[in-house]
Amino acid sequence: MKLLKILPIAFLVGISINSFAQDEKAKSILDELSSKTRKFNSITSDFSFTLDDKQANVKQTQDGTLRMQDKRYYIKLGVNEIYSDGVTRYTYNKDMNEVYIDDAESGEDGLNPSEIYTVWETGFKHFYEQELTEGGKTYHVIKLVPLKPEKKTFHTVKLFIEKSKMEVSKILILGKQGDNYTYEVKTFKTDKIYTPAEFTFTTAKYPGVEKIDNR
Repeated sequence: MKLLKILPIAFLVGISINSFAQDEKAKSILDELSSKTRKFNSITSDFSFTLDDKQANVKQTQDGTLRMQDKRYYIKLGVNEIYSDGVTRYTYNKDMNEVYIDDAESGEDGLNPSEIYTVWETGFKHFYEQELTEGGKTYHVIKLVPLKPEKKTFHTVKLFIEKSKMEVSKILILGKQGDNYTYEVKTFKTDKIYTPAEFTFTTAKYPGVEKIDNR
């Protein structure tokens, strides 16, 4: 299932003084973004998710919803729903009426959705790429390159940070096999109160569901 996968790239030889300056600028912006994000009790977001697979010549877009609080999260994307209580992750497919059960931290090659707004904090080298103006809004564009590319299915992540709000507006993930993913934030709300039950998969809600336990 190609769902929320996220980051290899050869190291640059002979990095210039300008590259170091850009890295410091990126670090300053990301530090500010982290400080702001970690003050939120919870994050609720509507987003669009686009898969652009160059090899398969497939491009499709779906709308989704993300709720997260600490290490817990819930995602609805098309016919798929993902629940994670921070310990166990349940990936439910409505069409198949199946749920895949995994440890919450399994899957090193992808991105844990609970870290999507703080992904830059560990495991990446970051570079300030450009300041971009689109649709009347100005964005910082920051490129992330994984420190351990052999463990990732992608080679680059680009963050588009709206300058006036200091919020992530878009995330572009460039895959090794030509499969690229774009997450575009439509709404971003914070500090809504959720109960643990809202991040817990219960079979009572899905009669006849087949369980596939991968733990």
